[in-house]
Formats: sequence, C-alpha cells, structure tokens
Amino acid sequence: MTNQLARTRTLIRASRPLALATVGAAGLLASLTTAPSASAAEGTAPPACVQYYSSWRYTQVANDCSTAVSVSVQYTNGQSSSCQTVQPGTWATFNGYGTDMNYVTGLLTCTPAPVAAVFHANATTTYGQNLYLVGDLAELGGWDPAKAVPLTTDGTSYPVWTADLQLPAGTPIAYKYLIKNPDGTVVWESGANRTATTPATGTFTADDTWH
Repeated sequence: MTNQLARTRTLIRASRPLALATVGAAGLLASLTTAPSASAAEGTAPPACVQYYSSWRYTQVANDCSTAVSVSVQYTNGQSSSCQTVQPGTWATFNGYGTDMNYVTGLLTCTPAPVAAVFHANATTTYGQNLYLVGDLAELGGWDPAKAVPLTTDGTSYPVWTADLQLPAGTPIAYKYLIKNPDGTVVWESGANRTATTPATGTFTADDTWH
C-alpha cells in the first residue's frame, strides 16, 4: 500500500498545474483550498495537505497532514459520499464519477458516524473481582482506571466478559484490560498495549484473552 500511496502522491503533485486547467475532465486531479489546519471546521474545505485524484471508478484521497482528517467527497449532482477518516500518510478510496460523468467538485470536512464496538475478553476472576476496559480514547476512559469501561458476564458466558460501546470510525486505538478488586485495588494485565483500528463503517469486534 505504501508504494501505491507514493505513486498517487507523485501523480497528484506532478499533474497539479494541468488539473487546475482541466477541472471536470476525465482523470480529474485537484489541489484543494488551503485551510488553517487539519482540524478545520466541519463543512469546510480540508487543508492543502489533503488531496484527491478522481477517475470514473474511484476517487482516492491522500492525507499528507500530520493529523487525521475526516472528509466526504462532493459530486456535481449535489450528493456527498459517506464520511471517512483518513489517517496521516495514508489514503482512502471513495466512488469515482461513474459512467454518467458525475464529476467530483471537491472535499468537505465532516464528522463520521461512530461504529458499534464489541469487546470480548476471556478472563478468570475470583468472587468480587470485575473486569474493565481502558484505553487512549475518551470513550475508553483515557487510560484512567476510574473511568474504565466495565465488562459484564454471567453464568452462561463466563469466563468471557463483554462490553458494547460506540467508538469513532476509522481511528487507531490502544487499550488494555484491568481487574478491580473488592478493596478498590487495580490489577493491570501484563504485556504491551493492545492496538487496533476501527473500521470506517460497520462494527468493530475484539476477541481477547487476559494476559
């Protein structure tokens, strides 16, 4: 994927003058309007470090910014694509302009809908202990055990514990499990932080075993 992204960036940069003169032509290549930062207000043009290349089949959006940017693609028929978060140094694929020549007019920043996340953890506990999930996102408690997300279990599913929550789409996450004892002390699982990336749409599922 790295080589493909590099080729896309090279094509975007090398063809920029031609693109500005041929907006609406097949193989549209555009340089976007500069914005103050990658955290531009929703519904505005993203910064110049976000660029796109459009063909009849695909529109590829490359993010050369230092932070993630969420964008939707705008088309001449007035419709917009779904919102996707593009991580720094990566690219995302949207629909192209199609055989009816529904050309891309630009990009707008947006807020993607959250995805449903389900965490399953196999953990053996003793009476009075409870399992929690904590991580780097606010939805995961921001690494604060006091704000950790509780998992639940029952006589049928034990020792598998489960938590259901909403997480930002297309976002890298880091997380761990911890056990809270009846006296309030906390036991963290061993090993490195667990990492994953939530999908742009749909459902995220994690099936883990306590370390």
